[in-house]
Order: sequence, then C-alpha cells, then structure tokens
Amino acid sequence: MNSSKKNISLLLVLLVAFIDYMGIGLVYPMFSSMVFHAEFALLPEGTSNSVRGFYLGILLAAMPILQFFSAPLLGALSDQRGRKSVLTMSLLLGVLGYALSFFSVVNQNIYLLIFSRVLVGISAGSAAVVAAAIADLSTSTTKARNYGFYGMACGVGFTVGPFLGGMLSEVSILGLRGFSLPFLLSGIITFVNLLLVFFFFYETHFKWIKQKLNFSMALTNVKKAFHMPEIRGLIFCVFVFSFGWSFFYEFAPVTWITDYHISASTLGMLYAFAAFFYAISSGFLIKPVVNRFSEYRVLFYGLLSAGVYILLLLAKPSLFWLWIYLPFLNFLISLLFPTSTAMVSNLAGESKQGEILGILQSMQSAAFALSPLTSGALVGLSINMPIIVGGLCMFIAAGVLVKFLKEKIFV
Repeated sequence: MNSSKKNISLLLVLLVAFIDYMGIGLVYPMFSSMVFHAEFALLPEGTSNSVRGFYLGILLAAMPILQFFSAPLLGALSDQRGRKSVLTMSLLLGVLGYALSFFSVVNQNIYLLIFSRVLVGISAGSAAVVAAAIADLSTSTTKARNYGFYGMACGVGFTVGPFLGGMLSEVSILGLRGFSLPFLLSGIITFVNLLLVFFFFYETHFKWIKQKLNFSMALTNVKKAFHMPEIRGLIFCVFVFSFGWSFFYEFAPVTWITDYHISASTLGMLYAFAAFFYAISSGFLIKPVVNRFSEYRVLFYGLLSAGVYILLLLAKPSLFWLWIYLPFLNFLISLLFPTSTAMVSNLAGESKQGEILGILQSMQSAAFALSPLTSGALVGLSINMPIIVGGLCMFIAAGVLVKFLKEKIFV
C-alpha cells in the first residue's frame, strides 16, 4: 500500500475513533439532567433519587458493557475477515443506535433509550478494529506517534461530545428541541463516516486467520489475558487506572453540581475545554516525553503524577481554578492511554493485533462498565468519593506495574 492510501485509511479510522468517543462524551452533561430534572419526563414525577440514580447508572453502563463483549469479537473477526467489512458493519449499527436514541428521547421512553445505548455499545466495539488497523498502518518507529494521534482523535471526540450534549440540549432547530438534537447530529455524522469508510478506506490486513468466534469471547479473553505472562500485568494495570478515571470523570459532575451549582451547558463546556487539552496533549504535547523516556517509565510516573493531581481536588478550589486545573490533569491522562495501547500492541504478534487489542479494549470497557454500576453506593458515602477513588486507583495501577514489570521501569 502506498503512502497516500495509508494516510487516507489512517485518517478514516481516526474518524471512527472520534465518533466513538463523541458518543461517550455526548451523554455526560445530558443523562444526569435527563434523569434528575423533573421538567423532562423521562421518569415519572415523584420518582425517588435512588431510583433515578439506578437508571442513570444503567444508561451510563449500557454502552461499555456491550463494548466489553463486542470489542474482542469484532477485533478477532477483523483478523479473520479484514478491517474494512467489520468497520462498515459496526458503523451501520451505530447509525441505527443513534436513530433509536433520537426516537426514544422524542417519545421520552427510557427503555428504548437504554436499548439504543446497547446498539451504540456494540458498535463501539470497533475500537479494537481501529487499534488493529493503526497497528497495520504503523512501523515500530511510528506506532507510538500514530497511537498518539488515536488519543488525539478520541480527545477531540470527547471535546465535541459534551459540547454538543450541553449546548444543543438547550436550543431549538427546525422545530426540534432539547435532548434529542445531539443524538440526531451524531447519527448523521456516523452515517457520513460509514459512507467514507465504504468508498475510500483501503483494506490494511490481508493475512487472514481462522478461529472460532462467539459472543462469550470477552469472558474467555479476560481469562486468557491473565494467563499471558507478557501482558497480564500491563492489562491489569490498564483495568485499574481505567476504572479510576471512569469513576472520577463520570461522577465528578455530581460533586461539581453540588459545590458550584453549574448547569448542563456549563458542565458541557467544562468537559469540552478539558477534553480539548487532552486532544492537543495526545497529538502534540506528550511527544517530547514519549520520545525521551521509555514507555514503561512514562506510564509509571504518569500514573503517580495523575494520582497526586486528582487528590488535590479535595482542597476544593474555586470554579475559576477548576478551569485552570483540568487541562493539566488531562495532559497527565494523555500519557496513559496511548502509551499503554502502544505497549500492548508491541507485545502482540502481527497476526494477533485484532485479538490482543480486543482483549485490551474489553478490559477497558469492563472498567468503564463496572464504574457506574458500583459508584452509586460509594458516592452515597461521600460526595468526594469520585476524587478519592480516582486518585487511589492511579496509585494502585502504578503498584501493579511495579509488581509485574519492575525490571523494565527501573533500568
């Protein structure tokens, strides 16, 4: 494949990553408002806060739970059938999911909305295919850089998502208004990406392998991950810091709404501002760090720094200082996800990129799913629990890394 075709294919898979993370970020400023604001009748008036919290957890967890199951299946399927056909199929499912989201919000049906998140979650399993395609398109010297661009695409998606969710939920366009508009726009963008992949994406994987595929591969892969000595410590480390970051980023708004009394639109802008710096950091600002130090040292010291920095929020800075604080935190987080993905990819064989990166995506999705399902009770203990759990998980992940990979960190 010549360089122009490689660049086109890389650009298109980065666009897929952008859409996946836009779909994740979209819900942060919206779902809390949709579930807890009485004027939006998604739940009957008089529904208790504990029941509302339960439904909020389901809405937040549905996508990563299904991504947990679909990522290894789609990753392995792309090893067997090629990347293009699997990406096309997953994008089509994403279009259907966002269309159903739009319909369910217009009709204020929470059960259809939950089901729509199931479809979007299955579609988001394409993250494993995207990661594998990036590996196909990279050399050993360009892999870390390309995964940095991958992190940047995810960051831009997470920048646009909260902005759309917060701002469009408060406007009216062509007779449509409220929370339905962001889902409509997401469906249109996903459909355009589907057309681009179908017509312009060049296949990147030709050494097809055959293996038995089933929906239980995610559970099998969890077991497999912990029986692979070369990656089990790294995979477990990723699981722990992903859980901590998910807990913090999903439920910190509960803390901030209580402390600062901010609206959905302000919250959306705050998330978009922070995610913008994540995107810039992933694409550009982290380069001097990852070029100078080994991946293992970057991940270890990045975890320690992020743990300290998250716990600093217990000092309760003013809202003004929160705007200054979040960009620096997102710079530290931008060191973690691209670096760990490149490390896992480097440990996988050429023919197993989809499978191994599918395992990694499954473990991240499991962490993102477990967080909202377990956090309700913890947040009930203390409004500061997102900060405490988020910071401590970074320290625990650093400890796991030392336990399994000490000789590669302190060389």
